[in-house]
Amino acid sequence: MDCFILAGGESRRFGEDKILFKIGKKRTVDYVIETAKKVCDRVALVVKDKEKFKDLGVEVFEDLLPERSPIVGILTALKVSESPKVLVLGGDMPLVKEEVLRILVREFEEPVTLFKVNGKLQTLLGVYSKGVANLMEDYVRKGGRSIVGFLESISFKTLDEKRLKDADPELLSFTNLNTKKDLKVVLERLSWT
Repeated sequence: MDCFILAGGESRRFGEDKILFKIGKKRTVDYVIETAKKVCDRVALVVKDKEKFKDLGVEVFEDLLPERSPIVGILTALKVSESPKVLVLGGDMPLVKEEVLRILVREFEEPVTLFKVNGKLQTLLGVYSKGVANLMEDYVRKGGRSIVGFLESISFKTLDEKRLKDADPELLSFTNLNTKKDLKVVLERLSWT
């Protein structure tokens, strides 16, 4: 299975590039890449600016469409992947755990499987079938930008947080590095404080 890490956001709330932000001796995305490599045969990034990610040691693809939206990153991953299903991860999730990814991959059902944590769909930690690419592209070309909006037009499977009680009891895998406050949580968990 291929894993595509989305790293095309603008980091407005964080105040600087959160994907390449150094946490200890590694960048945020390095943690995500390392975990993904334990689960997937191929790990790649989907970005807006290929040049700034050239030294990460993984393939890097630019979004196929100019629109700025995570759904465009997912669509790009599905279009360029050679795998029938793709694990999609946010590049700002340095605490994602290997076993959480393994549960998701193991319990995948067509066409999409995602976690639902605290009542919220985790659209950037999911497995998507390549078979939804054309439907997704139609949705985006018609102006759709919401991943949840797209998912509401198809069937999909959700796994709730109870499924993670052993693998990730504190649900740290779903910590996104969006603000400096989030950084404090990440630093505490990675013991860099």
